[in-house]
Amino acid sequence: MNYRLIVKVAASIIGLLMLLGACGPVESTSLIVTADTNLHNAMTADAEKKSPYEYYSAEQYLHKAREKWGTSDFEYSIDYATEARDMAKAARERSMKNETD
Repeated sequence: MNYRLIVKVAASIIGLLMLLGACGPVESTSLIVTADTNLHNAMTADAEKKSPYEYYSAEQYLHKAREKWGTSDFEYSIDYATEARDMAKAARERSMKNETD
């Protein structure tokens, strides 16, 4: 039996599993940064006044995403960060639309 081959295959499998295990933290961190950026963009469009529901919803979802990230609950962190990103984007778009009306 070729033990070197077995060791190489086992090491490859372990390496792959380690990479896959890092997807949650990386994805959630990326989404949190994107949501934070979108929230700041909404703030510059005066969304706090022109689109308060979307703005404050995004703010609270982002807070919850960070909270879940801090407890290593990355699946929920991803969900909350995605919702925060979408609400912040909607807040900015609605605020920009209200400027032209």
